[in-house]
Amino acid sequence: MPKRSLDERASHTPKRSLDGSGHPYHPPPPSELAARQKEANAKHALVQQRVFIGDRQRFVVVEIGQGTSAGDVIKMVQDQGALKEWRGSGGWMLFEIAQDFGMERPIRNYELLSDIESSWNKDKLVNVFLLKLTPYASLLSPSALPSASPTFSGYVEWESKRGKWVKRYMVLREHSLYLSKRDNGKDETLLCSLSNYDVYRVTRLVKAPKEFTFSLKSTDNLSYFEDTADYLHMFSCRMDKGEAWMEKILLARSYVLYQERHVLSKPTAGVTQMAASAGGSGATGLTRNPTRKAAQKPLVNVNGSSIFEPGSLLRQQG
Repeated sequence: MPKRSLDERASHTPKRSLDGSGHPYHPPPPSELAARQKEANAKHALVQQRVFIGDRQRFVVVEIGQGTSAGDVIKMVQDQGALKEWRGSGGWMLFEIAQDFGMERPIRNYELLSDIESSWNKDKLVNVFLLKLTPYASLLSPSALPSASPTFSGYVEWESKRGKWVKRYMVLREHSLYLSKRDNGKDETLLCSLSNYDVYRVTRLVKAPKEFTFSLKSTDNLSYFEDTADYLHMFSCRMDKGEAWMEKILLARSYVLYQERHVLSKPTAGVTQMAASAGGSGATGLTRNPTRKAAQKPLVNVNGSSIFEPGSLLRQQG
């Protein structure tokens, strides 16, 4: 048999796939590769972010990514030595300054900045992050997390329409807020759930009936709402009541975030045990008791001297 050259043998050798399936390997098209690379770069990309300190007259620049939390930012600013000269009561917390609505809220240390920025209006680049000392630092620390979702209730002034305030009885329970005209709750309606709403203190001048004004704003982007009236809810009350509402709602929202991050993402012990048993073999798998059948009554009564049933004509003849 004549010997073939190396080129001839190479041309007759089938190409093996990289995944071991035996089928020829076809690389993805360039457009798909570019999209994958762009997505991977976005996940690991770092951008420079201004973080204001105290009175908004000073700021530092930090690099943040998709997984950067508020606690990470505080540590980065501390490592730069930018917080040494500041004095005050409370602990350091990062605040979301929503200047497009004239309000602010403390950001919990485990919240991601990318989630907060995704809710901002990209056409109005006015919102900023601000570091300041606040008593909310101890209230919102992980050690202060309540064992159950807080409850609270009381009368507030609610802005039902722009510039129109009405008195309503508001109830916080099961990390949701309800409104009714009276405290008997007969006409109670659900206002919103804290699964996707957070509480803000209003800092701009508002023509409100009471001295303290706070709001509930969605954590989603405004573009998701068909009715923009559902995006933001404004309330007004006395100073002491307003501070109490802020604390209770902040804690209730923290409780929701904890449940989503630590409880709902983990299987229960019963489910885990069942999954482990199902995945095992032999005696470790799920077993069932053998089915016990009751003794069936014979179709013909063979007891006694006659084989015929009592009362039958054949038995009488026998």
